[in-house]
Amino acid sequence: MDLSPVSSSKPRVALLIDGDNFPRSELSQAESKAARLGEITIRRVFGDMTLHKDWAQETGCVAMHCTTSAGKNRADMALVIAAMDFLHRGLVSTFVIVSDDRDFDPLVSHLREQGCRVERIGKPALLPTATTKPQAKAKPPKGANKMLSKARALIAAAGSAGHPIQSLGVALHQQGIDIADTPQKSLRAWLMSYPGEFDCDPRGPKARVRLKT
Repeated sequence: MDLSPVSSSKPRVALLIDGDNFPRSELSQAESKAARLGEITIRRVFGDMTLHKDWAQETGCVAMHCTTSAGKNRADMALVIAAMDFLHRGLVSTFVIVSDDRDFDPLVSHLREQGCRVERIGKPALLPTATTKPQAKAKPPKGANKMLSKARALIAAAGSAGHPIQSLGVALHQQGIDIADTPQKSLRAWLMSYPGEFDCDPRGPKARVRLKT
């Protein structure tokens, strides 16, 4: 048995995934990009695993369950804490942050200031394409009517202030709707796939969604 230490000929890479933001179906693409930077020695995915059962399955990544409470998800904070821990213990020299969430920008800046290489991987292909033309209401795909009607009812009940996006996923889950069953795999991406139905605030812990009139 080879008990030699990990080779230092390649940079050691930490692959840190925001499972609430990035779909499980794109994991191989993220791993391929990270592997070009060195040897992936740490793989972590952070998210509410009750809402993302696909991430809770065997993926080769350590799934870090982060509960959602009072409309707030702790996944972002857990990812930041893990990155800082790996940095200060000197476990890796390269970080790959897999998320479109701009809340990670301060973390990326700090890691780079400490001399680490940091790369971001997002999911631009899953986001709606910008257009200057008026957008008609999207026709729901087959089988999506139930989720669409329940989401509309929950958002309408919240009134003009809108429904907090983070707690909307929990409310839908309680009604038997699993966002992981949708092609988008994340609630925000699903909402944004209906530009004629929903109006979402910019990303943030207090972001809300409203019905378009």
